[in-house]
Amino acid sequence: MKYHENKVSYLREVKSIVALSTPTGRGAIGIIRISGPDCLSVVSKNLPTIKKWEPRKAILTKFQEANGNILDEVLLIYFSGPHSYTGEDVIEISFHGSPFILESAINEIIKNGAVLASPGEFTQRAFLNGKLDLVQAEAVGDLIASESRSAHMIAMSQMKGNVSKILEELRQKLIDFAALIELELDFTEEDVEFANRAQLSNLITELKLEIQKMINSFNLGNAIKRGIPLIIVGEPNAGKSTLLNRFLEDDRALVTDIAGTTRDSIEERFRLGDHLFRITDTAGLRKSNDKVEKLGIERSWRLMSEGHIILFLIDPLTSVKKNILELEKDIKLKAPSAHLIKILTKSDLWNGENYHLDYPECIEIGIGSGLSQIKSKLSSIIDKTEWNGNSEILIANIRHAKALKTSLDSILKAEKCLSDGSSGEIISYELRDALESLGSITGEIIADDLLSSVFSRFCIGK
Repeated sequence: MKYHENKVSYLREVKSIVALSTPTGRGAIGIIRISGPDCLSVVSKNLPTIKKWEPRKAILTKFQEANGNILDEVLLIYFSGPHSYTGEDVIEISFHGSPFILESAINEIIKNGAVLASPGEFTQRAFLNGKLDLVQAEAVGDLIASESRSAHMIAMSQMKGNVSKILEELRQKLIDFAALIELELDFTEEDVEFANRAQLSNLITELKLEIQKMINSFNLGNAIKRGIPLIIVGEPNAGKSTLLNRFLEDDRALVTDIAGTTRDSIEERFRLGDHLFRITDTAGLRKSNDKVEKLGIERSWRLMSEGHIILFLIDPLTSVKKNILELEKDIKLKAPSAHLIKILTKSDLWNGENYHLDYPECIEIGIGSGLSQIKSKLSSIIDKTEWNGNSEILIANIRHAKALKTSLDSILKAEKCLSDGSSGEIISYELRDALESLGSITGEIIADDLLSSVFSRFCIGK
């Protein structure tokens, strides 16, 4: 279903909604947002001093309860639809941040006919009113949730419509050819071809490359959004949990002298400069007959294949160089595209031994030392164009990635039909599927249950 077809019936019965748009709890101010066709009438009783509503003008006034008591002195701004975030009349009122004041004000507005907004309903109305497409609407949620500058840059890029523009260009090219093939179906008896098959083949090749490029960007985009995977690996008792605790500046992982203390992975997040990392402490790599420990070791190897950066910890006091070299080889085979940083641990216990000669190109760490060098190495790896969120296009939403994959599958089927000399009807069927999948990303074509799923993940008040 196209969203604009559903908009009329939706807005015909809509009421004004109200919600707190700032975080709950005590603060200097709290902002209440009201949006809807009768937005002015549901607040007029509480703002009797306002005789004329002037759009985009800040007004200092008093908010009055139904019994005549003054609840608070407030600052409000009125946005006249369609020149507002939702496309409807919107009023934003700044109160003092008392939870009592804010709850009382919302209750007053609800008594006057407004309803409490559901999660994401303000942004959903913006989408239904054509102020945003679905990619831009989801980017609003990503922007609110962004925890690093690079994630912020991706969300801003999508809000500006960079992804939507590329998708629309792809869809339009498909629509133009699909329309010609559909036209052929009306002249089957004349056996004519309106769509040049050679041009269609070239178009399919172009679409495959563009869509595959977008799909390939998902791993990077998702890593930036959720945190760059940083995996700590090594033999048991190499100092992995100690390093995790130093990164987090907290005793997050249990540290003992007993090898195999960590039997399962521990994941936490930390920020380094403009970037967010997901750091994972893993079970020590060794052969074990313990069932639980073996499961933890298997998970360690699996996590390595997903990591963008691997910290390989080596304890030169207990490690056998031959075993370390074999382990390093296995790690590189398991994660060939990952950046590997080798670290020699427990340097404070070396007693003058030059272990770094046996393990060149390693960072040395001990109690209170070495962490800054590791962070500097991480920064040198990630301070590249691909990590700063400024790439021409990055897909960071798993829904978008799945829809692109579905669209690509349909295009590949259309390509096979074309090479097999199949009828225009079969080719047209596959192109329609591809168009539907691409259209579902921006919301040109979307089911109501998916729409509800998208906006239910938003916070109330946005």
